[in-house]
Amino acid sequence: MIGTVSGPSPLNRSMILNRKFFLILFLIIFFSEKDLFGQDLFDFDESLSSVIKQSTASNIGVADINNDGINDLVVSGFDDQNEGGLFLDIYNVTTEGAIDTFQLDIVSSLFGYIREDYFSYYIGGNGGLDLGDFDNDGLVDILLHGAENLFLSKNLGSSVSTNNYLPSYVRESLVNSSAQWGDINLDGNLDIFWAGIKVYQNKPYITNKLLLNIGDDFEFETMVMPDLHNGAVAWSDIDLDGDLDLLISGESVNTRSGSTRLYKNDPLGRLAEDTNQEIMALKATAICFSDLDQDSDPDLVLSGWDPIEQNLKTVVYVNEPTGTFRLADQQINFGTVFGTIEAIDVNLDGWKDLAISGGTEHTIVEDSYYDLTNIQTTSQGDTLSADTVWYYEYRDSVSALGGKIYLNEASNTISFNESQTFNGTRTISFSDINQDNIPDLVCSGTTEIGERDSAFVAVYINTIEGTNSEPDPPEVLESFAISNRAIFNWGSGSDNVDPDQSLQYNLKIGTSSGASDLLSSGTSFNSPNIGPRLIREFTNIPWGTYYWSVQTVDASGIVSSWSQENELFIPRIVNSTQSLPGYSFGVSRWSDINDDDLLDISISGNLFSGSSLTQIFMNQDGLLEPSAYSGSIKNTYGGHISFADYTNDGKLDISLSGFHTSDWNDTYPATFFYKLTDNGYAWDGQAGLQYYAAGYEAGYLGGYNNHDWGDYDNDGDLDLAIGGVSYYGQIILGIYNNHGGILSLDTTQTNLVPGYPMQTKWSDINNDGHVDLFTSSGQFIQSYLNDGNGIMLQSEDHFIALGIVAGGVSIADFNSDGYDDFVLAGQRPDNGSLITHIYKNNNGDGFILHQELQGASYGGLDWGDYDNDGDLDFIGSGTTTVINSSDTLSFPVSNVYQQNSAGNFVADTSLYMLDSVGFSSIQWGDYDNDGDLDLLMNGELANKDLITKVYENLESVNNANVGPSRPVMLLDSVSVDTVRLSWNNSVDLENPLGAGKTPTAGIRYQLQMGGDQNYNLYANTHSIISGKYGTGTMGTLAKNNRLIKSIPEGRYQWRVRAMDYGLGVSAWSDWDYFYIDQTAPVVETIQANYGVSGQIILVVNFAEEFEMDNDTPAADPYVYATHPDMDDINEDGVSDTLLAVKQSYSADVWTGLLTLPERYVGKAIKIHVSNATDMRGNTMVSASFFKTPEKIISQAGGTVISSDGNVSVLFPQNAVSEDISVSISLLNTSDTLDSNAISNYYTITPSEIQLNKPTILRIAVPSQFADLTGNNYNPYIGHINISTGAISPLGGSIISVNNKPYIQSQLSELGVYGAFRSDSTINVDSLDIEKIICQPRIFSPAGSVFEFPHTNILFDLTETDNVTARIFNLSGKIKRTLKPEQKLGPGNNIIVWDGKDADGSVVPSGLYIVTLESSSSMLKTTVGVLNR
Repeated sequence: MIGTVSGPSPLNRSMILNRKFFLILFLIIFFSEKDLFGQDLFDFDESLSSVIKQSTASNIGVADINNDGINDLVVSGFDDQNEGGLFLDIYNVTTEGAIDTFQLDIVSSLFGYIREDYFSYYIGGNGGLDLGDFDNDGLVDILLHGAENLFLSKNLGSSVSTNNYLPSYVRESLVNSSAQWGDINLDGNLDIFWAGIKVYQNKPYITNKLLLNIGDDFEFETMVMPDLHNGAVAWSDIDLDGDLDLLISGESVNTRSGSTRLYKNDPLGRLAEDTNQEIMALKATAICFSDLDQDSDPDLVLSGWDPIEQNLKTVVYVNEPTGTFRLADQQINFGTVFGTIEAIDVNLDGWKDLAISGGTEHTIVEDSYYDLTNIQTTSQGDTLSADTVWYYEYRDSVSALGGKIYLNEASNTISFNESQTFNGTRTISFSDINQDNIPDLVCSGTTEIGERDSAFVAVYINTIEGTNSEPDPPEVLESFAISNRAIFNWGSGSDNVDPDQSLQYNLKIGTSSGASDLLSSGTSFNSPNIGPRLIREFTNIPWGTYYWSVQTVDASGIVSSWSQENELFIPRIVNSTQSLPGYSFGVSRWSDINDDDLLDISISGNLFSGSSLTQIFMNQDGLLEPSAYSGSIKNTYGGHISFADYTNDGKLDISLSGFHTSDWNDTYPATFFYKLTDNGYAWDGQAGLQYYAAGYEAGYLGGYNNHDWGDYDNDGDLDLAIGGVSYYGQIILGIYNNHGGILSLDTTQTNLVPGYPMQTKWSDINNDGHVDLFTSSGQFIQSYLNDGNGIMLQSEDHFIALGIVAGGVSIADFNSDGYDDFVLAGQRPDNGSLITHIYKNNNGDGFILHQELQGASYGGLDWGDYDNDGDLDFIGSGTTTVINSSDTLSFPVSNVYQQNSAGNFVADTSLYMLDSVGFSSIQWGDYDNDGDLDLLMNGELANKDLITKVYENLESVNNANVGPSRPVMLLDSVSVDTVRLSWNNSVDLENPLGAGKTPTAGIRYQLQMGGDQNYNLYANTHSIISGKYGTGTMGTLAKNNRLIKSIPEGRYQWRVRAMDYGLGVSAWSDWDYFYIDQTAPVVETIQANYGVSGQIILVVNFAEEFEMDNDTPAADPYVYATHPDMDDINEDGVSDTLLAVKQSYSADVWTGLLTLPERYVGKAIKIHVSNATDMRGNTMVSASFFKTPEKIISQAGGTVISSDGNVSVLFPQNAVSEDISVSISLLNTSDTLDSNAISNYYTITPSEIQLNKPTILRIAVPSQFADLTGNNYNPYIGHINISTGAISPLGGSIISVNNKPYIQSQLSELGVYGAFRSDSTINVDSLDIEKIICQPRIFSPAGSVFEFPHTNILFDLTETDNVTARIFNLSGKIKRTLKPEQKLGPGNNIIVWDGKDADGSVVPSGLYIVTLESSSSMLKTTVGVLNR
C-alpha cells in the first residue's frame, strides 16, 4: 500500500482568515521572487483564486458543466483537513472572466476513506476524476474514483446529481486508481476503463476492468488485463485507424515493480496487447497523448518512478507511422509521481507545450511491525513468555510536490525548454478563464505536506502577448453508410495561428436538428472527441435520419462555432461489404451448412463460360468466402435450389433443378441431388428422378419454385413434389416418396394435373395437420388436399383460373389466422400482363384475392418480418414494364412491401440502396445473427450487369428481434406405430422498442425426432424427423401438434422449437421420450423355488424391450401348472390344472405361489403362462415350461426336465453319491446337425459326475419317427463327442406321454445327447443281454412317498425283437402284462410300468417279480412298490 510521510501539525480550523492571508502572502512572495528574474508566462490571480476553497486536489477538470458555452472548473480530491475527506466542487466561469461557485460539497454524503498514515491522505487522495457525456444528452457528466469509491454524477443541467448513476452491480470500491472514458467500439457511447485496487470485505484486490456503455445500461467486457494499479490509464488512436487504443502503466503486486502495457483495438472493440513496443516500465505514472511534432499522430509522454534506476523520470516518445513509438532524441530532466501531464499550446506558436506536475521527492520506505505467538500467561492473564514474529512491508513516500511548464521548441524533433515552476503543485489544468481565447492555468497542491494551511487551489492568467482568434469550422461535410457502418468525414478547418495539421475536431450527431444523442458535443476542454482525423466511423448505428456538424479545436483548446449542419439518412437495409459473383438466370439460397449457427449461401446459374459449377460460400464470422464444400456440384439456371435433409442424417443436402449446360452445345433440363458428407457435397444419383437422354443425366425444368420438400405421408421424412417439362418434352407433376433417402415415384397419386411452367409448394392449406400441395402453372392454380392417408385430391374450392409463366410464389400466413396465404407474381399468358397478387386463405375453404401490386416476371418473392414489428412483409423482384405513348419499356424492379395496420401492403420507398434486379432470386435470412432479416439477392441490373449481393438490415441495432419462448409441456400419444406429438403454444417476446411480437397463430414449429441416445449413445437423433432445417419455413408446421406414422419399433427422443415471423427461433425444448412397441412380451426365465408342504414360489421374468402393463388387472399374466406325465392328477377322469396365485407384479417380474396337492406324484411340474400384456396392448403368445427342483437329492433321487419339456433325465435313488444340481440345455452350435438327427442336441451337466446307477434319458421326437410300422429304420439315442462329432448309439424305446412321442434309454454318464435314426441295424457297445433291472427299485404309483410314480424296466437287445414284460406278486399271481406295440431295436431298451394292474388299479405296496421274455431268452428281477 501507499506509504506515509510525517509533517507538521495542521493549524486550527478556526484560523481560516489567517490561513488565507498566509497562503496569499506566500503566493505573492513566490510571484515576486520570480519577477526578479523576468516575466513569467503565467501570473497568479489573487482575486480569482480566493473564490475557490483552498484544498489539496488530485484533479481539476475543465468543461462546460452548466451548458452556457464557457468552460467551468471541477475540483476533486481527498482532503480530510480542509474538506472533511472526499470532495467534489464545481465553479462556473462567467463571460466576464469571473469565477463563481456553481455547486459545492457534491459528494459529502459519500464515505471516503484513506488511512491517515498513507501518504495520499495529505496530497489529495489516491484517485481522480474524468469528464464525459455518458448518456449523450449534450451535458458533461462526472466520473469520480478513489478513497474506496467509484461514483458517476449525471449532469442535470442546473446542477449535477448527488446520486450514483453507475448500477450497484458494476461499482467497485477503488483506491490507487485511474479511470478514463473512451468509446472503444465506436458506437457513440462512452465506455470506461479503470485500473486500481478494489477493497472488498476489507481486503485489497487489483482490478483492471473495461465497462461497456450499452446505452441504457453497463456491462463488463471480459478480456485479459495485466493487473496493475498505482498508475494511469489513457485512450488514444495511436495508429490512426479510427478506434481508440489503450495504454496502462503502474505497479503490480510488488511495490517496487513497474509496468507499461499498450493494447491495440483490433478487431474493433477487442483489446490485444502490442508486445512489440518497448515503452518504459514505470509506476505512480502520469500519461499524456498529444501531437507534439505536428505530424497529426499522437506522441506519448509519461512521468513516474523507474523501478530499474529507482528514480523519477519523464520519458517522451515519438509516434512513428502506424503507431510505433521510439524515444525522442531529447528528453526532459524532470520527473514526478502521482501527478498529471497536460499538453496545450500556451504561447500561441501552434505547437503543444507541456505541464508536468506531481510528487517530486519520492522514496519507498520499509515499515515493520510484529505479532506475538505461542503466548504463555498466568491464571491472572499476565504474560509469562511469547514468540515475536516480525513483518515488513514497503510503501511509497512523497515528501514534496511541484510542477513545471515546458515550452515546445517548435521542431519536428520534439524538444522542450523549461519555462516556469510551480512549487507544491500536484495537479495542473488549463482553461480560458478570462475569455481571451488563450489558455490560463489552474493548479492545486500543498507547499508543506501534512500542513493544513499550506493547501491551495490557485488561478494563473496567461500573460502572453498576441491574439488567438477562434478557428473556423470545416465547410465541406460528407457522409454515407455501408454495411453496419456509417462514415462521417469533412474537410479541414482553419486557424489564424495553427497549421491545419495541428487542428483537432469535435463532432456531434443527433437524431434531430441540433441534437447530439448519437455522439455528444459535451467534451472537456482541450479533449476533442475526434482528434486530428477528418473522419469518424460508427458501427451498428440505427437506421434513420441523422443531423451532424463539426467543430474545430486549435492547439490552445479554443473551439470554433459549429459547422453548418449536414443530414444523413441511413435506410433500414444497406449494402454489405460481401463480394460475390453474379450469375445469369441464377438462384441463390441461405442455409447453415456446417452447423456453426451462421448462414452460408449457395449460388447457381449460368456464367456463360461453357461448363460452370454451383458455388458455396461459407460464413466465416460474417465474411462469405468460397468453400471446398462446393466439390463438383453441377450448375442449373432458370430453376430452383433447395436445402433439405432428405437423408435424415442431420446434414443439409442440396437439390437443384433447371437448365444445365455441360458445355457450349449441350443444354437440357436437369434435376440434381447432392448429399452432404464430411468431405463436402457428393453426387446422389436418385435413379427414380433422373434418367439418361442422349448420354446426359436429365430431369425436369419448371422454372423458379418447381420443386419443394414436405412430409405428405406423415412418416417424418421429407418427400419431393416436382413439376415441369422433361428432356423429351413431357409435362410432368409428380410426388416422390422418400424411403431412407431413396426417392421413388408415388404411383397412387392419380389426381395430379401437370403443367408448364410449374411451381409447387407444400402447405397445410386447410390446417388439418396434413400437408397439402399447392401448384401454379401456365394454365391454372390448383391445390390438392391431403385425404389424411397421403392421397392428394383435387379441390374445386382451391382452383383459380389464372395461368402464370415466368413467375414466382411464396406462401405464408400474413394475417396470422392460422391458414397459409400466398403471393404470386409473373406474366399472364392469356393477355401478356404482369401481376403481383396476394391471395388470402378463406379459413381453408379457398383463396380470395386480397391485393394487387406492381406486376413483375422472372423474379422472386419471399415473406419475412424485416422491420421487426410482428407482422409479415414481403419482397418481390423481377422485370416489369411501363407503356408510354410510343413504346413498352422493360426494366428490373425490387420492392419491399411493408404490411400496415390494416393488413395491406405498401412499398417501402426509403430503401434507396436496394438494387433493382430482373431474372432474379431473393431470400431473407439473418446471416450476421444480429436479430433482423438480411437480404440475399441475385439477378440482372438495368445495365445488364449480373450481381449477387447481400444487404444488411440495421433494424437490430436498437430493435433486435427477440425469439419466441421455448416450447414446454411436451406430450406424446402412441398407438401401434403412430404417435401424436403435442406441446403448449410458444409465445413470442416483445422486441426492445415494445412492438414486434408475432401472434401466437403465426408461430411455426420445427421438430426433431430420432433414436433415443439414453439407450444407444450412437443413435441417430434425426432418423425420423431431421432437426436440420434450411432457412425459411420449409418443413415447419403452424400447429402445436403433429402426427407421425409408420414408425419402426424402437425408443425415440424428440424436441421442438418455435420460430417467429422474423425467423427468430427459440431454444430447443427439453428432449421428450417415447417408444414404439409392436412385439408382444415373452417369458425369458422361470424360477421355481420348492418349499415345504408342496408349495412352490414361481418367479416369472418377461423379456420385454419396453414396459409391461402392471396396473391393469386384465393384463396380468395367467399362470397355472399341470403334471408333466399325467393330466388327471386325482384320477377322476378330468384333466387337472393347478392355478398359481399372484404374489406380486412389478416391471417385468411376476411372482406367484403354486401348491401341489397331496396326491401329486413327484415334483416335476409343467408351467403354463399366458395373457401377459405390455403397455402398448401387445399380448404374449401362451407358452409352457417344465421345472423340477434345482438339486437332485442323492438318497431320494429325482427328475430333471429341460425348460421346453423335450428332454428329461430320471435319477433313481442313490444314483449319485452326493446332492447335485443338474441342468439340461439346448446345445448352441454353428455346426450343422447330423443328417440322421431327429432332435436337437442337448447338453446334460455336470458331465464329470460319476453315476452309481443308470439314469433314464427321455427325448421327444417327431411323431413320424415314432411309428415304425412299415419303416425300415431304427430310432435311437446317441451320445455326441463334441470334439470329434462322433455319435455313439445307445439304443432306445419309443413311448408316448400325454400323446407326445418320446424315445428313452438308460445312461451311464452325462454329456451331450440327441435322438437319431438309422437305416440299418445299429451296433451298440457293451450290451448285457443277460440282465434286467428296474429303476427306480422302489417307486410310489399312488402317492408322494417317493417322487417316482413309475419304474423303468431296463434291458438290452442285440437285434430287433418282440418282447413282453410281466408283473407278478409274491404269490405268483400275474398283475400286469406289458407288451410294446412295435418291435424294439438293438441297444438299451426300456419298458415303463406305472404300478397299476390290468384293471388300472394301483397295486398294493409290496415286492413284485418282473419277467422279460424275448425270442431268445427270459430274464427276471424284482421291484418294490411303496404307497401311502
